[in-house]
Amino acid sequence: MSRRNALILGTAVFAAAVLFFFDPATAGYYPPCLFKTFLGTQCPGCGSLRAAHQLLHGNINEAWALNKPLLLALPLAAAIGLLNLLRNPKTP
Repeated sequence: MSRRNALILGTAVFAAAVLFFFDPATAGYYPPCLFKTFLGTQCPGCGSLRAAHQLLHGNINEAWALNKPLLLALPLAAAIGLLNLLRNPKTP
């Protein structure tokens, strides 16, 4: 595995661990949605952190209720990332 891919993977694992242990619905240090702050309505990405937190805990129904597009896009993003890693395993 290249150094770049290892760094990306390590960052993703760290971010997932933070999201697993700290609930965005209750922890106050996650950034607020600027779209909602200024316009008063939820943006298409609202709920994605809370949905990802629920998904990491195995609560698929709650994650689906919070953000449907995220759950639809995650398998595609994972497949693209895996193909990228498998296609170029030795690039620096």
